[in-house]
Amino acid sequence: MPLSIRRFPSHSNPRIPALLFTILFCLFGISCGEPPGGTRRTGANSTGQVVYSDGIGRKVKLPKRPQRIISLAPDVTETLYLLGAQDRLVGNTTQCNWPEAARHKPKIGDLLNPNYEVILAAKPDLVIASTAGNDEGAVMKLTGMGLPVYVSSPRTVEKIFQSVGQLGRITDCAGQSERLVAEMKGRLGRIEQRIAGVPLARAFFITWFDPLLTPGKTTFENDVFHLAGVVSITADIDQFYPRYSLEQVLVNDPDIILTVPHRGDPIPDLSKTSGWKDLRAVKQGRVYFINEFLQHPSPLFVNGVEEIARKVHPERFQ
Repeated sequence: MPLSIRRFPSHSNPRIPALLFTILFCLFGISCGEPPGGTRRTGANSTGQVVYSDGIGRKVKLPKRPQRIISLAPDVTETLYLLGAQDRLVGNTTQCNWPEAARHKPKIGDLLNPNYEVILAAKPDLVIASTAGNDEGAVMKLTGMGLPVYVSSPRTVEKIFQSVGQLGRITDCAGQSERLVAEMKGRLGRIEQRIAGVPLARAFFITWFDPLLTPGKTTFENDVFHLAGVVSITADIDQFYPRYSLEQVLVNDPDIILTVPHRGDPIPDLSKTSGWKDLRAVKQGRVYFINEFLQHPSPLFVNGVEEIARKVHPERFQ
Protein backbone atom coordinates (compact mmCIF):
# COMPACT_ATOMS: atom_id res chain seq x y z
CA MET A 1 0.00 0.00 0.00
CA PRO A 2 1.24 3.55 -0.63
CA LEU A 3 3.05 5.35 2.15
CA SER A 4 3.29 9.05 2.94
CA ILE A 5 5.78 10.84 5.16
CA ARG A 6 4.98 13.41 7.80
CA ARG A 7 7.44 16.22 7.39
CA PHE A 8 8.50 18.89 9.81
CA PRO A 9 6.17 21.91 9.44
CA SER A 10 7.11 24.21 6.56
CA HIS A 11 8.17 26.93 8.98
CA SER A 12 11.01 24.80 10.34
CA ASN A 13 14.25 26.59 11.03
CA PRO A 14 17.45 25.17 9.47
CA ARG A 15 19.38 26.17 12.59
CA ILE A 16 17.62 23.49 14.62
CA PRO A 17 20.15 20.67 15.12
CA ALA A 18 19.45 17.18 13.86
CA LEU A 19 19.26 15.85 17.43
CA LEU A 20 15.84 17.41 17.81
CA PHE A 21 14.47 15.06 15.18
CA THR A 22 15.53 12.04 17.20
CA ILE A 23 13.56 13.25 20.22
CA LEU A 24 10.30 14.32 18.63
CA PHE A 25 8.89 11.20 17.09
CA CYS A 26 5.95 12.76 15.26
CA LEU A 27 8.02 15.16 13.21
CA PHE A 28 9.10 12.47 10.78
CA GLY A 29 7.69 9.06 10.02
CA ILE A 30 5.43 6.92 7.95
CA SER A 31 1.75 7.74 8.09
CA CYS A 32 -0.77 5.22 6.88
CA GLY A 33 -4.08 3.70 7.75
CA GLU A 34 -3.67 0.80 10.15
CA PRO A 35 -5.64 -2.42 10.39
CA PRO A 36 -7.76 -2.71 13.53
CA GLY A 37 -6.01 -4.56 16.32
CA GLY A 38 -2.49 -4.20 14.96
CA THR A 39 -0.42 -7.22 13.89
CA ARG A 40 -2.25 -10.28 12.66
CA ARG A 41 -0.66 -13.66 12.19
CA THR A 42 -2.11 -14.98 8.95
CA GLY A 43 -0.56 -18.44 8.73
CA ALA A 44 2.64 -20.45 8.52
CA ASN A 45 4.15 -22.23 5.53
CA SER A 46 6.32 -25.30 5.06
CA THR A 47 9.53 -23.28 5.49
CA GLY A 48 8.64 -22.41 9.07
CA GLN A 49 7.83 -18.79 8.26
CA VAL A 50 4.79 -16.82 9.36
CA VAL A 51 2.96 -14.09 7.45
CA TYR A 52 2.03 -11.04 9.54
CA SER A 53 0.21 -7.79 8.83
CA ASP A 54 2.45 -5.04 10.13
CA GLY A 55 1.52 -1.73 11.73
CA ILE A 56 0.73 -0.08 8.39
CA GLY A 57 -1.13 -3.01 6.86
CA ARG A 58 1.63 -4.62 4.78
CA LYS A 59 1.93 -8.41 4.58
CA VAL A 60 5.37 -9.48 5.79
CA LYS A 61 6.77 -13.02 5.80
CA LEU A 62 9.00 -13.63 8.83
CA PRO A 63 10.67 -16.58 10.57
CA LYS A 64 8.86 -17.95 13.60
CA ARG A 65 11.78 -16.97 15.82
CA PRO A 66 14.09 -14.40 14.18
CA GLN A 67 17.73 -14.81 15.18
CA ARG A 68 19.32 -11.73 13.63
CA ILE A 69 17.29 -8.58 14.27
CA ILE A 70 18.11 -5.01 13.23
CA SER A 71 16.32 -2.06 14.80
CA LEU A 72 15.93 1.14 12.80
CA ALA A 73 14.55 3.32 15.64
CA PRO A 74 15.11 4.01 19.35
CA ASP A 75 11.56 3.04 20.37
CA VAL A 76 12.07 -0.36 18.71
CA THR A 77 15.40 -0.92 20.45
CA GLU A 78 13.96 0.05 23.84
CA THR A 79 11.04 -2.33 23.38
CA LEU A 80 13.28 -5.21 22.28
CA TYR A 81 15.38 -4.86 25.43
CA LEU A 82 12.28 -4.79 27.62
CA LEU A 83 11.02 -7.90 25.84
CA GLY A 84 14.30 -9.72 26.48
CA ALA A 85 15.18 -10.05 22.79
CA GLN A 86 18.39 -8.00 22.98
CA ASP A 87 20.71 -10.98 22.50
CA ARG A 88 19.33 -11.36 18.97
CA LEU A 89 19.75 -7.65 18.18
CA VAL A 90 22.69 -7.43 15.75
CA GLY A 91 22.42 -3.72 14.93
CA ASN A 92 20.67 -0.48 15.79
CA THR A 93 20.95 3.26 15.10
CA THR A 94 23.29 5.88 16.50
CA GLN A 95 20.29 7.37 18.36
CA CYS A 96 19.60 4.13 20.25
CA ASN A 97 21.03 4.96 23.67
CA TRP A 98 18.80 3.12 26.15
CA PRO A 99 19.71 1.04 27.97
CA GLU A 100 23.44 1.66 28.17
CA ALA A 101 24.12 -1.69 26.50
CA ALA A 102 22.28 -0.48 23.39
CA ARG A 103 25.00 2.10 22.82
CA HIS A 104 27.48 -0.70 22.26
CA LYS A 105 25.52 -2.62 19.64
CA PRO A 106 26.85 -2.40 16.05
CA LYS A 107 25.56 0.79 14.42
CA ILE A 108 23.76 0.77 11.08
CA GLY A 109 23.53 4.55 10.59
CA ASP A 110 21.13 7.10 12.01
CA LEU A 111 17.37 7.27 12.26
CA LEU A 112 16.79 8.81 8.84
CA ASN A 113 19.86 7.58 6.96
CA PRO A 114 20.57 3.89 7.49
CA ASN A 115 23.70 2.39 5.94
CA TYR A 116 22.35 -0.18 3.50
CA GLU A 117 25.68 -1.95 3.01
CA VAL A 118 26.15 -2.45 6.75
CA ILE A 119 22.59 -3.77 7.09
CA LEU A 120 23.01 -6.23 4.23
CA ALA A 121 26.35 -7.41 5.63
CA ALA A 122 24.67 -8.19 8.97
CA LYS A 123 22.40 -10.71 7.17
CA PRO A 124 19.30 -9.93 9.27
CA ASP A 125 16.27 -12.18 9.18
CA LEU A 126 14.15 -9.33 10.60
CA VAL A 127 14.46 -5.55 10.21
CA ILE A 128 12.08 -3.49 12.34
CA ALA A 129 11.25 0.09 11.33
CA SER A 130 8.97 2.56 13.06
CA THR A 131 6.63 5.34 12.04
CA ALA A 132 8.21 7.08 15.02
CA GLY A 133 10.94 8.59 12.92
CA ASN A 134 11.99 6.39 10.01
CA ASP A 135 11.90 7.67 6.46
CA GLU A 136 9.57 5.98 3.98
CA GLY A 137 12.16 5.96 1.21
CA ALA A 138 14.73 4.21 3.38
CA VAL A 139 12.22 1.59 4.51
CA MET A 140 11.07 0.90 0.97
CA LYS A 141 14.65 0.68 -0.29
CA LEU A 142 15.41 -2.01 2.28
CA THR A 143 12.26 -3.85 1.27
CA GLY A 144 13.32 -3.60 -2.37
CA MET A 145 16.61 -5.28 -1.43
CA GLY A 146 14.64 -8.33 -0.38
CA LEU A 147 14.99 -7.79 3.36
CA PRO A 148 12.10 -8.72 5.67
CA VAL A 149 11.10 -5.28 6.98
CA TYR A 150 8.34 -4.98 9.56
CA VAL A 151 6.97 -1.47 10.29
CA SER A 152 5.62 -0.65 13.74
CA SER A 153 3.30 2.33 14.24
CA PRO A 154 3.22 3.62 17.86
CA ARG A 155 1.55 7.02 17.30
CA THR A 156 -0.75 7.10 20.34
CA VAL A 157 -0.77 5.53 23.79
CA GLU A 158 -3.14 2.80 22.61
CA LYS A 159 -0.94 2.19 19.57
CA ILE A 160 2.07 1.77 21.88
CA PHE A 161 0.25 -1.03 23.67
CA GLN A 162 -0.47 -2.59 20.28
CA SER A 163 3.10 -2.09 19.10
CA VAL A 164 4.55 -3.84 22.16
CA GLY A 165 2.22 -6.76 21.46
CA GLN A 166 3.21 -6.74 17.79
CA LEU A 167 6.93 -6.81 18.51
CA GLY A 168 6.41 -9.52 21.09
CA ARG A 169 4.66 -11.75 18.57
CA ILE A 170 7.10 -11.31 15.70
CA THR A 171 10.13 -11.91 17.96
CA ASP A 172 8.60 -14.93 19.69
CA CYS A 173 8.32 -13.03 22.98
CA ALA A 174 4.53 -12.92 23.14
CA GLY A 175 4.33 -13.90 26.79
CA GLN A 176 6.73 -11.18 27.85
CA SER A 177 4.92 -8.59 25.72
CA GLU A 178 1.63 -9.43 27.42
CA ARG A 179 3.24 -9.00 30.83
CA LEU A 180 4.87 -5.75 29.74
CA VAL A 181 1.59 -4.28 28.46
CA ALA A 182 -0.15 -5.35 31.66
CA GLU A 183 2.59 -3.66 33.71
CA MET A 184 2.31 -0.44 31.70
CA LYS A 185 -1.46 -0.35 32.10
CA GLY A 186 -1.14 -1.13 35.78
CA ARG A 187 1.27 1.74 36.37
CA LEU A 188 -0.94 4.14 34.43
CA GLY A 189 -3.96 2.92 36.36
CA ARG A 190 -2.25 3.66 39.68
CA ILE A 191 -1.40 7.16 38.49
CA GLU A 192 -5.02 7.68 37.46
CA GLN A 193 -6.19 6.62 40.93
CA ARG A 194 -3.80 9.00 42.67
CA ILE A 195 -4.81 12.05 40.65
CA ALA A 196 -8.51 11.24 40.43
CA GLY A 197 -10.59 14.38 40.92
CA VAL A 198 -7.78 16.91 40.63
CA PRO A 199 -8.38 19.80 38.21
CA LEU A 200 -6.36 19.47 35.02
CA ALA A 201 -3.34 21.78 35.10
CA ARG A 202 -3.13 24.03 32.04
CA ALA A 203 0.32 23.57 30.55
CA PHE A 204 2.46 25.04 27.83
CA PHE A 205 4.97 22.53 26.49
CA ILE A 206 8.12 23.93 24.89
CA THR A 207 9.12 21.59 22.09
CA TRP A 208 11.77 24.03 20.90
CA PHE A 209 12.59 27.51 22.15
CA ASP A 210 13.89 29.41 19.12
CA PRO A 211 11.76 29.29 17.07
CA LEU A 212 9.11 28.59 19.68
CA LEU A 213 7.42 25.29 18.80
CA THR A 214 4.78 23.37 20.75
CA PRO A 215 2.71 20.18 20.33
CA GLY A 216 -0.51 20.52 18.36
CA LYS A 217 -3.71 18.55 18.23
CA THR A 218 -2.69 15.10 17.00
CA THR A 219 0.65 14.64 18.73
CA PHE A 220 1.68 11.90 21.10
CA GLU A 221 2.46 14.41 23.83
CA ASN A 222 -1.13 15.61 24.10
CA ASP A 223 -2.26 12.01 24.49
CA VAL A 224 0.27 11.56 27.29
CA PHE A 225 -0.46 14.81 29.15
CA HIS A 226 -4.00 13.82 30.05
CA LEU A 227 -2.72 10.66 31.74
CA ALA A 228 -0.68 12.90 34.06
CA GLY A 229 -3.53 15.30 34.91
CA VAL A 230 -2.44 17.98 32.45
CA VAL A 231 -4.05 19.65 29.43
CA SER A 232 -2.01 21.57 26.88
CA ILE A 233 -3.13 25.10 26.01
CA THR A 234 -2.20 24.27 22.39
CA ALA A 235 -4.10 20.97 22.21
CA ASP A 236 -6.71 22.37 19.83
CA ILE A 237 -4.29 23.63 17.16
CA ASP A 238 -4.73 21.53 14.04
CA GLN A 239 -1.02 21.16 13.29
CA PHE A 240 1.64 18.77 14.54
CA TYR A 241 4.14 21.26 15.94
CA PRO A 242 2.95 24.79 15.21
CA ARG A 243 4.96 27.92 15.82
CA TYR A 244 3.71 29.83 18.82
CA SER A 245 4.49 33.33 20.01
CA LEU A 246 5.43 34.58 23.45
CA GLU A 247 2.47 36.96 23.17
CA GLN A 248 0.13 33.97 22.81
CA VAL A 249 1.68 32.32 25.85
CA LEU A 250 1.25 35.51 27.86
CA VAL A 251 -2.42 35.78 26.87
CA ASN A 252 -3.11 32.16 27.88
CA ASP A 253 -0.92 32.42 31.03
CA PRO A 254 -0.61 28.66 31.69
CA ASP A 255 -0.48 27.12 35.17
CA ILE A 256 2.75 25.29 34.38
CA ILE A 257 5.43 25.13 31.72
CA LEU A 258 6.84 21.77 30.65
CA THR A 259 9.82 20.89 28.50
CA VAL A 260 12.65 18.37 28.16
CA PRO A 261 16.40 19.14 28.34
CA HIS A 262 17.75 20.42 25.02
CA ARG A 263 21.35 19.42 24.50
CA GLY A 264 23.44 21.93 22.60
CA ASP A 265 20.77 24.66 22.59
CA PRO A 266 19.42 24.79 26.14
CA ILE A 267 16.36 26.73 27.18
CA PRO A 268 17.40 29.92 29.01
CA ASP A 269 16.53 30.75 32.59
CA LEU A 270 12.94 31.92 32.05
CA SER A 271 12.93 33.85 35.34
CA LYS A 272 15.53 36.16 33.78
CA THR A 273 14.14 36.24 30.24
CA SER A 274 12.11 39.21 29.04
CA GLY A 275 8.41 38.45 28.77
CA TRP A 276 8.72 34.94 30.14
CA LYS A 277 9.51 36.19 33.63
CA ASP A 278 6.04 37.81 33.71
CA LEU A 279 4.23 34.48 33.38
CA ARG A 280 2.45 33.17 36.45
CA ALA A 281 4.04 29.73 36.03
CA VAL A 282 7.52 31.25 36.01
CA LYS A 283 6.85 33.50 38.99
CA GLN A 284 5.52 30.53 40.98
CA GLY A 285 8.44 28.29 40.04
CA ARG A 286 6.29 25.88 38.09
CA VAL A 287 8.63 25.31 35.15
CA TYR A 288 9.36 21.59 34.99
CA PHE A 289 12.04 19.81 32.99
CA ILE A 290 10.93 16.25 32.26
CA ASN A 291 13.13 13.37 31.17
CA GLU A 292 12.98 12.91 27.41
CA PHE A 293 11.42 9.45 27.96
CA LEU A 294 8.16 11.41 27.99
CA GLN A 295 8.48 11.61 24.21
CA HIS A 296 9.59 8.04 23.58
CA PRO A 297 6.76 5.98 22.01
CA SER A 298 7.98 2.86 23.79
CA PRO A 299 7.11 1.53 27.26
CA LEU A 300 9.50 4.16 28.66
CA PHE A 301 6.89 6.89 28.12
CA VAL A 302 5.18 5.71 31.33
CA ASN A 303 8.21 7.02 33.24
CA GLY A 304 7.46 10.45 31.80
CA VAL A 305 3.81 10.27 32.80
CA GLU A 306 4.78 9.39 36.37
CA GLU A 307 7.33 12.20 36.52
CA ILE A 308 4.86 14.84 35.31
CA ALA A 309 2.14 13.65 37.68
CA ARG A 310 4.50 13.76 40.66
CA LYS A 311 5.78 17.25 39.83
CA VAL A 312 2.42 18.78 38.97
CA HIS A 313 0.37 17.05 41.71
CA PRO A 314 2.92 16.37 44.48
CA GLU A 315 0.23 16.34 47.17
CA ARG A 316 -1.13 13.10 45.67
CA PHE A 317 2.21 11.29 45.91
CA GLN A 318 3.17 11.91 49.54
